[in-house]
Amino acid sequence: MSLASTERAALADDLDRFGPAAPTLCRGWLASDLLTHLLLRENDLLAAPGMAVSTFDEITAQRAERLESRHSFAERVDRFRRGPAAWSVFRVPGLDRVANGMEFFIHHEDLLRAQPDWKPRDLGRQTQTHLAKVLSRSGRLLTRRSPVGVRAELTDQSGDLHQLWLRPGSRIVTLVGLPAEVLLYCAGRKAASRVEILGEPESLDAFSRADLEI
Repeated sequence: MSLASTERAALADDLDRFGPAAPTLCRGWLASDLLTHLLLRENDLLAAPGMAVSTFDEITAQRAERLESRHSFAERVDRFRRGPAAWSVFRVPGLDRVANGMEFFIHHEDLLRAQPDWKPRDLGRQTQTHLAKVLSRSGRLLTRRSPVGVRAELTDQSGDLHQLWLRPGSRIVTLVGLPAEVLLYCAGRKAASRVEILGEPESLDAFSRADLEI
């Protein structure tokens, strides 16, 4: 099974477990808001533009309110668990696997790591290897706002290191950690990720002020 499939199922289970009022790492969002975002993203063409362009924010908010007024939280979780609707672009063969793996993983961790009793998941070698490939593909986009170059030293369960350039630059910082943790850091979840950052003081200061949120 793909990362998108396994994370969809696990996220749906945890949404059921924590309930609609559970906190998340996404500013201003409870679990219900996070779920609505995921449903609109893959099922509602009218709402999708507002997720990328602020001009359409009002339309997206209206579509979110409409969805939440018509379906209970449990119904929305069940709808998410079943996957994209028949008319969704994510039904194109292979697109769900390519486009949703990182999305679902990050938002699953947004839910889990906001809970008071949070502990890291044991993701296993296969998932960590997959997330390293995600970083390889998306690292430059995620670190596009960094004023300095960014290099990752990805650790595995045995402690071995795999070096990966995310963004070139004459001044650099190095992020050291498991692929999952480095990915979360680069996706703007700085405080919730377990990453060691190495570099010259000036580079570290400049990088610490970079907005890496997606």
